[in-house]
Amino acid sequence: MIRFKRYCWLGAAILLAGLFWLFLPDSVKTTDKPVPLKKQSKLKDAYDIVVVGGDPEGIAAAVAAARSGQKTLLVDTRPVLGGLMTRGWLNSIDMNYGPGKEILNKGIFQEFFQEIEGDSFDVATAANVFHRMVNQEEDLDVLSSVEAVFPIVNGTVKPLIQPGQSAVTDEMAGDYIMPPDQKPVTVKQERDTGKGIRQPAVNGVQVVLQGQGVRNILAGRVIDATQDADIAAAAGVPFTYGQEDFGNRGRVMAVTLVFKLEGISKADWAKMMLYLNVNRLKAAVGSGDSGERHSGANWRSAWGFDYIMKDYKSRIPQVAMRGLNVGRQRDDSVLINALQVYGIDGLKYQDRRQAAELARQELPHIVRYIKEHVPGFRNARLAGAAPELYVRETRHMQGLYRLTVDDVLENRDFPDRIAFGSYPIDIQATDPHFRGTVVGAPAQYAVPFRCIVPQRVENLLVVGRSAGFDSLAHGSARVIPVGMATGQAAGVAAALSLETGTSFRAMAQDAGLMGQLQRRLAGQGVDLQPIRVPPPPETRHWAYEGLKFMRRYGLAAGGYSNNYRLDEDMPEAQFINGFNVLKLAGLEVKERPVLYAEGNQLTLEDVAYMFARYAGYDYNKKQAYDHFAKLGFWDPRVVEHVRENRGVVTVGAGYMLLKDFTRWLAARPPAEKR
Repeated sequence: MIRFKRYCWLGAAILLAGLFWLFLPDSVKTTDKPVPLKKQSKLKDAYDIVVVGGDPEGIAAAVAAARSGQKTLLVDTRPVLGGLMTRGWLNSIDMNYGPGKEILNKGIFQEFFQEIEGDSFDVATAANVFHRMVNQEEDLDVLSSVEAVFPIVNGTVKPLIQPGQSAVTDEMAGDYIMPPDQKPVTVKQERDTGKGIRQPAVNGVQVVLQGQGVRNILAGRVIDATQDADIAAAAGVPFTYGQEDFGNRGRVMAVTLVFKLEGISKADWAKMMLYLNVNRLKAAVGSGDSGERHSGANWRSAWGFDYIMKDYKSRIPQVAMRGLNVGRQRDDSVLINALQVYGIDGLKYQDRRQAAELARQELPHIVRYIKEHVPGFRNARLAGAAPELYVRETRHMQGLYRLTVDDVLENRDFPDRIAFGSYPIDIQATDPHFRGTVVGAPAQYAVPFRCIVPQRVENLLVVGRSAGFDSLAHGSARVIPVGMATGQAAGVAAALSLETGTSFRAMAQDAGLMGQLQRRLAGQGVDLQPIRVPPPPETRHWAYEGLKFMRRYGLAAGGYSNNYRLDEDMPEAQFINGFNVLKLAGLEVKERPVLYAEGNQLTLEDVAYMFARYAGYDYNKKQAYDHFAKLGFWDPRVVEHVRENRGVVTVGAGYMLLKDFTRWLAARPPAEKR
């Protein structure tokens, strides 16, 4: 009762603050005057460092390189810097906070964050801040609005292979784009890999200028900050695509078209804000929809309405809506990140074009539904859509190291740390049958330098969502604060590499140079003190190896609270669905049996019967159990824990059993396979 009264007082305080805000004069109704990018008096033929891609990660890399005393060029195909933020209208930041609620990503990201309106911002403000940041750097040139960028590798200009939105304009887009000038380029060959291994090296870029022909620009080091690592892919760096690294071949997270609404007054915003915050408080005390525990709103942003939007019926099967992420702009319009389009390959121009067309077709119906059902939106009207799609996932680079889901959720540190993350592993919808999940929420983890160093190619670093992250780990590491932190590290590392004449591969193996890199980053305001967060409690659970096994295939999720329910009884349907791990693990089953939940509590005999069916045996439950017992299959720990749980299989025991069966099936002699 006392806690409920406390929440009531908090709700009243929010209401009073909102009323006060309503009657404040609106001193700023429009955005500041646009800040133009500085004009280049003369584009140089060679730079120390070239950064490709004007997204936030590329800006951080270029600024950091220039501050390190290197002549740097930032090149981009768009007229305005900011990429996803300013062209994709993604105006809310997924922040990374430490255990003490401090911002983890300091340095250049924090410089940017302090100049915008908060974790939800006006896109014009973001563009102005980015432009001021680059304009202030004497050693930084900016080349915007180019038509395409190609890598020069060992003196050969390489074609772009299925480039995304960053390396080429829509006018030149295609699946395979040849460079306009294919003549060999005279370059200085650097092949020091620290191990005497000769590998291809990126020596610069070829840019196609608007109406001004083609320029070859040499560089000592190149940083690929395109959204889809287009430069690295063209240079020959290996990748996985989407979720293929855990067996979900061809599956990627949905793309989003952010849209703008007008007609939402301060009173409307206050109504929405009160509604979301009161519902969150009610959910916290158990008197409301539990799904609203993670909803809320402040003066700039709002997030929630999941239970309202889940009832939206799309007229186009490929389009769906999730809960609304709403960001208020300084002109009182709002931007909404919620519309998802399935089955889109972000590396194919025709797919991206189709996604935008489908989204625009559905938007009038979406706006009508929002007006009728979402509090505060009764007077809303559609005012446009973003110039670019929000593409969440395409390539995942094979770096010297790939960040894993276990690295993230076990709060792991690395000696070559260059950035920290703590955002939950948020896997968005992939199709109408999988609407997304939160795999877990770390307290704090480190991103190692090796994650931005590609395999097989020298003189190149890759930053952003396509860096060396497994697809599940990327669900956390893809957020902009982490990207800007790794971008800053790339800029400083490129400078250190040039100064010491050391390849990135050799740097990654040199503890002394890694320490020097970290000290230089500290000099630019980055905090890289070792992590002092212990592994989470589930790592000490007796069935943790089973949980890890299933989680690596995306088949176990603990949500925002990391509650995997390991000691609860496992529903039959959940165990049956767990057999999907066999397909994901690449195991061929001659005939996949049809299994049904019987409505009983799951026992070891039930499990044995299902295993026997998958193994091709026609046994009843007791015969199946005895057969696997003769094989020595049953783990005594699992049997003991099931016995102690009234003979019922728990979630933890079920994960262990599925892990053991998958490995047993994989190791079966060919003669035993039917």
